[in-house]
Amino acid sequence: MRILLLVETLTIGGLPNYVLELARALAERGETVGLAHGGGEVPAFLDCRGVELLALTANGFQQPYDLQSALQILCDWQADLLHLHLCSVLPLLQALPSLGVPLLRSFHDYTSMCLRRGRRRFPGDRCTRPLGWSCALQGCLIGAPRPGSRVPGLQNLPAKLAERAVYHGFSASVVGSQHMRRVLLLNGFAEPDVNVVPYFSRFDQQALGRASLGAPKALGLPGRERPLRLLFTGQAVKGKGLEVLVKALAQLRGDWHFTAISSGPRLPVAKALAERHGIAERIDFIEWLPQEQLADYYRSADLFVLPSVWDDPGPLVGIEAMSFETPVLAFPVGGIPDYVLDGRTGYLTASVSVAGMAAGLQRALDQAESLPALGLAARALVAQRHTRGGHIDTLQQLYRRVTPPHTQPGLTAKELLS
Repeated sequence: MRILLLVETLTIGGLPNYVLELARALAERGETVGLAHGGGEVPAFLDCRGVELLALTANGFQQPYDLQSALQILCDWQADLLHLHLCSVLPLLQALPSLGVPLLRSFHDYTSMCLRRGRRRFPGDRCTRPLGWSCALQGCLIGAPRPGSRVPGLQNLPAKLAERAVYHGFSASVVGSQHMRRVLLLNGFAEPDVNVVPYFSRFDQQALGRASLGAPKALGLPGRERPLRLLFTGQAVKGKGLEVLVKALAQLRGDWHFTAISSGPRLPVAKALAERHGIAERIDFIEWLPQEQLADYYRSADLFVLPSVWDDPGPLVGIEAMSFETPVLAFPVGGIPDYVLDGRTGYLTASVSVAGMAAGLQRALDQAESLPALGLAARALVAQRHTRGGHIDTLQQLYRRVTPPHTQPGLTAKELLS
C-alpha cells in the first residue's frame, strides 16, 4: 500500500519525531511511505534517514504559496491513503477530499478543536466545552498580537469551525488516549470512526526484554539509605509544570535528589525558584541529551515526575520512563491516567496544584519500599499496550479497513480545483 503521511511543519517537538518514526516503522512492514510537509528548512537534528520527504511549498504555508502546485505534488505521488497528523491550512484541507483516496487524521493536540490550542484560557483552566460560538462568550476570540504589533489579534472562529467540519468528513480519526477520544466525541465526531491507538515507546525493546535496561538502580532504600532519585524530562514551558514541581520539592521532607533534563523559556525561572527556596544544591539542571544517555537517566531514577498542569493529550515521556521499570508520579490530567494507574504503575495526585504534587512526592518517598513493584508493573504495561509492533499492527488494520480494493486514478491539481 502507498501511504502518504502529512504534517504541516517539520520543526521542534515530539510530533515530527513521532511521524518520522512512524514512517520508518511502516516501511519496515513493507508499506511504501512518503512524508509530505509544508516546506521550508528541515532542522538538522531531526532524524529523516530512510524517509521520502515531499515539500509542498518552498518556504512553508505561512508564506504565500501555490495551492495548485501543492496539490499536484500530492496527486503525482499516487497515494492509496493519506494520513494527516497536523494541518490547519483550510484551502488545502478543503481540496483533499477530491483526491479520491481515504483520508485519516491523527489528533495529537487540540489545534483543530480549540482557538487557543491548549483548551485553557489561564493557568488552572481546563476547558470542557466543544468548539463553537460559545467560545466568543469565554473571551477566546482574543488572540496573541500579530508579529510587530502590540494590539491583540482576533481568532478566526468561522475558519476553525470549517476546519473541524472538513475533518468530520474523513474516513477515520486516530487518537492516542481515551481523553482525546472524549474530546473528539464532544466535538461531534462519529463514535465508530474514532480509533484509540496508544502511542509506542521508542524504548519498547527494553520493556519487551529484547534490549538491556542498562545499569541497575542504586542499592539501598530510597529516602532512607540513600537519596530518592527523581527525574523530569520535558520542555520548560508553563503547561509542562516544571515550576510547580520545583515549588513542591521545597515542601518535601526527607532525603532526595532531583534531575531536570530540560530547556525552554521558563528554565531560568525554575532555576531561580530553586535558589529562592534553598534547594538548588539538590537539583541538577541538564540540557537535552542523546537518546543513549537519556536512557541511562530513565533507568537510574527511582521515580519519574510528570507535572503537566494542562490536559496533556498523551505525553510520551512517562511511557518511556516506565519502559525502564521507573514508576511515574503525575497530575490526573489529559491522557496521563491511561498509563499512570494510581498505586499500580505509579501515583496520581489528589489535585492539580503545588500542594497536590507535594503530597504525591511525600507519598512516594514515605512508601519507597513499594517503588520497585510499581516499576515492574509499569514496564509490563508498556510491553502490553505501548509497543511499536502493536501500534503498527493496529494502524495497518485500520488502513486496510478504510481503503477500497481499487483506488481511483489520480486527478490533476487543475481538475481538483475546478
